Amino acid sequence: MINTIEVSGSLELDNLRDWYSAEELNLLLIDPELEEQMYWKVTGNYGWEELESTGQIPEILRMVTGYGDTFGFEGEEPASRYAQGARLDDGNFMLELAVVDGSAYNMRIAYGPDAENTSSAPDDDVARFGPQSLSLAQVHEVLTSWVLGRGLPDGYGGSIHIYG
Repeated sequence: MINTIEVSGSLELDNLRDWYSAEELNLLLIDPELEEQMYWKVTGNYGWEELESTGQIPEILRMVTGYGDTFGFEGEEPASRYAQGARLDDGNFMLELAVVDGSAYNMRIAYGPDAENTSSAPDDDVARFGPQSLSLAQVHEVLTSWVLGRGLPDGYGGSIHIYG
């Protein structure tokens, strides 16, 4: 189990920055002892379904077809982590990962050299084809790594918004 209080101190989350690298966010995301069942749902699917394998992720993402349609993944109750996202008007996806431990440490994921100029503020839009506008392949790559407890792949990062 991740000690979020210790990690919060290491990342100085009491003074949030606009950008955290994959290496920094992985302090919250990597969990080598992770062995929990994951569940998923998409817009129009009213119940949670069991994720049978990471190979199922692209199929699930392909169900998110219309602008504004959403998807979500989370662990067993009480959920200690979740992922959520939506189809954007450019055809790509927005992705957020979160760790829950009293507070929710919500990370909006971005990719590439311009990613440090992005924000995870809840009211900020994702720029069309910008660093937070991720392709199906990118979302699949990140979600697969996250589901397996391996954190973010190289080249990704994000910003953190804390709820609670």
